Amino acid sequence: MAITEFSAGQLVRHTGRPDWDLGKVLQVQGNKVRVFFKGDAEKDVRTLIAGKAPLDLAASQSDPQLDNLPPLQGDDFGLKAGKVTLSDGLRRFSEIFPRGFQDPDYIGSGKAGGGEAGEREYKWRAHELYVELLGEGRGQALLDEGDVEEVAKRVLQVEGKTNLLSQFEKMALRDGLADPAAARAFLGAIFAFIADGSQERFEAAADALRKLPVEAGKAKVATWPVLTLLPFLARPDRFMFLKPEPTKECAERLRFALQYDSDLRWITWKKLMVMADEQLGPVLREQGARDYIDIQSFIWVIAKY
Repeated sequence: MAITEFSAGQLVRHTGRPDWDLGKVLQVQGNKVRVFFKGDAEKDVRTLIAGKAPLDLAASQSDPQLDNLPPLQGDDFGLKAGKVTLSDGLRRFSEIFPRGFQDPDYIGSGKAGGGEAGEREYKWRAHELYVELLGEGRGQALLDEGDVEEVAKRVLQVEGKTNLLSQFEKMALRDGLADPAAARAFLGAIFAFIADGSQERFEAAADALRKLPVEAGKAKVATWPVLTLLPFLARPDRFMFLKPEPTKECAERLRFALQYDSDLRWITWKKLMVMADEQLGPVLREQGARDYIDIQSFIWVIAKY
């Protein structure tokens, strides 16, 4: 339906530029209409003239990316990182991995006993080790038996198969898990979060992580990578991993308001899952993405674009 009168918040399509994809009216000033288009690789915001711009009202007035745009600041969003469309990101991913998510260099050798592990393979191996050592209730059963030391040992064994934590976070986690009472509280809370993924369980796990002891002058243990690592490795079909800098960079380039907070807030986790599930997921699954391991790898490519 062609429209000539506009209001902020409307989702529209430019009939002369279908490559711009869906757009959102951000501001109306007199006869000037300012619109953000998802597929416009050149500009964040287009200023169009009402009555002259061939805009149709979109059939659906909701979209995961457009519903989560950063606030307008003057002529644009005031962001330093250049805009990247999903089409641009897919092209870049295919330049690095020509066969996409099936590329041998991305997947790795697939040989558990040796060979080069690709971007996906080493994370999948860590997932399989988690399932073997802690999955299907094994971790919680050991906690119930009072064997906190064994659970902590297995957690560190699984974590050691990845490079997802920094060296400082690795040391902080190891030191924190050395306290039996604090370790039991954190590990029980993280297993509970893995079991149901609710806000209540998330906040309990975050609180328990904050209470792991940290020596004065050493790196803190209560970080997003530490909080999200075990859920990610336990259930890569359900939980994302949050590495702050590349995730923030990706969200900024995609013009998605992540609402990042370093203090382990639920709103950041919720927005991350919206970006992964609703914005990236449908497109990446069409390209062969299997789970959040693949989505997280794509986020790294966008961040380094």
